[in-house]
Amino acid sequence: MKRHSCLTVLVLLFLLAANGLSQDALPAQALMRKVSDKLASIKLLGYNYRFEFSYPSQGRLIEEQAEAFLDLKPADGTSQFRFQFVSPGKVAVFNGTERFFLVKEGKKIYVESKPSFKSFGDVFLQNSPLSLKYALPRIIADDTIQKKVSLVRSGDRDQYLIEFSLPKGIINSAGEIIEIRPDHTNLYKLKVDKATLFPVEVVQSNDKNDEVLKTTYVQITEKPAMMPADPSWFFSSYLNEYALQKKDTLTLIEPGKTAAEFSLARFGSAPNISLDQYKGKLVLLEFWIAHCGFCIAAVPKLNDISRKFRDRGLEIVSINMYDPAVTIEAFKKKNGPEFAIATGGDSIATAYGVDAFPALVLLDPSGKVVYSSSGLQEKELEAAIVSNLQK
Repeated sequence: MKRHSCLTVLVLLFLLAANGLSQDALPAQALMRKVSDKLASIKLLGYNYRFEFSYPSQGRLIEEQAEAFLDLKPADGTSQFRFQFVSPGKVAVFNGTERFFLVKEGKKIYVESKPSFKSFGDVFLQNSPLSLKYALPRIIADDTIQKKVSLVRSGDRDQYLIEFSLPKGIINSAGEIIEIRPDHTNLYKLKVDKATLFPVEVVQSNDKNDEVLKTTYVQITEKPAMMPADPSWFFSSYLNEYALQKKDTLTLIEPGKTAAEFSLARFGSAPNISLDQYKGKLVLLEFWIAHCGFCIAAVPKLNDISRKFRDRGLEIVSINMYDPAVTIEAFKKKNGPEFAIATGGDSIATAYGVDAFPALVLLDPSGKVVYSSSGLQEKELEAAIVSNLQK
């Protein structure tokens, strides 16, 4: 009898090993930590995104799909991540500083400067690898959250099925666990490819109704076949085709008006840059942001103008809106501006009516505006400089 029992146990162990379960039956906490570490280590990620919200009892069904590209460790270190989602009707881009949307119907572009991750709320980020990257460590650390892992088969691939429940709360697009329905417990089923530890599917349901959110990541890879071109990260690259939708109506300050005074931090050194210190000189103000293709293209042209006229009394002051120091430093190293840079100029730009970048404002020695332009028009600008240098 004993021999039969031992033989049965050995057979069962053999069958478990043959199915890869004995070596892979990790505790839920340990497996989730491995998945979390994997997501933390990824630099680039590309996939086809599919989202489905279904609520059969209410007759509701919403579907979205997009080609997704996540840059989880930008090379210049200026932000924690960048992303692009390209769907049939919309393109959503975050470049580390601005988030913008291209709406293909009507050819409109909407731009948001310095958005907080918490404010994103984008369906493309719902239960995404990016939100899971931030959510999983929180779930792992919370011992009150029950977790379970099993091995399942999908086609020819083995997958880990990670199940956990969040009483009262959900994972938002920023990877936070927030309370939205005190009477609901939200149930999560996260499928992870056994070989790669990539998330491939998340199903979110609850214990009160038949509402289900399902997100699927197809052909997910750390080596996307097509990398987004550099200009695609800048909203200015689309302005020939899409109309910018403005939150505020601003009119660039016109010739003849007196320029508003300012005192701004000088990038890289003291003292501050103030308009008052340039009284008696011809001053060209350039308003710019780092993630702007037109601003990048303007640098060598402004360098040429500076070299041509600085010995004749022209001063160029470049005013950055809001970019952090690390972004400005990266921009400076890459593009080599040869003129003073002032930082934190957002409110000054509003006072000058700046609504597009770069914006150029030329002031005569008395501080009056003699020329202004949205965008760099070299011939017009040089003509204005020459005209006022001769006075």
